[in-house]
Amino acid sequence: MRFRTVNSLKTIKLDEARLVSLKINGDQMVVQAEGAVIRADDPNNTRFEDMYCVLLELVLYHVQVKSFCLQGYKYYDADGRLLEQVPSRPLSEQERQKALDVGEDVWIFRLEEDPEKDVYRLIYDMEDDGQINTYELEFTFDGSKASWEHFSGPVEG
Repeated sequence: MRFRTVNSLKTIKLDEARLVSLKINGDQMVVQAEGAVIRADDPNNTRFEDMYCVLLELVLYHVQVKSFCLQGYKYYDADGRLLEQVPSRPLSEQERQKALDVGEDVWIFRLEEDPEKDVYRLIYDMEDDGQINTYELEFTFDGSKASWEHFSGPVEG
């Protein structure tokens, strides 16, 4: 890959990017995403404005998964009355493997840092048997490397 950022995850935004691949091998996690944003403050970004890249590969080292769950939800009627509440629940090992096997139409909602819990959180949506499921993966890591081949254009708005 032509461009590389080491230990500068704050200069990359994966929100609303398409998740191409998610692999956890031992203590390493590899995330591939289309449409990631390289922020203006990234040293590789000479345009000084947020720029999209076509395919980003993010490698996280010494990853420790703290939790991996199916996010719950609350369902309200038009008057704001709670009709149904389903709590988040941890995934079984079989469900984890299925959640890591991303297909064509999987979207990252957010990759965020939670300083209170001292973890990062990857939240993504994936269709499963006609239903959209939201998965939340909480983890820690010791180092990161992001790489991409080229920029594709500026972020509008």
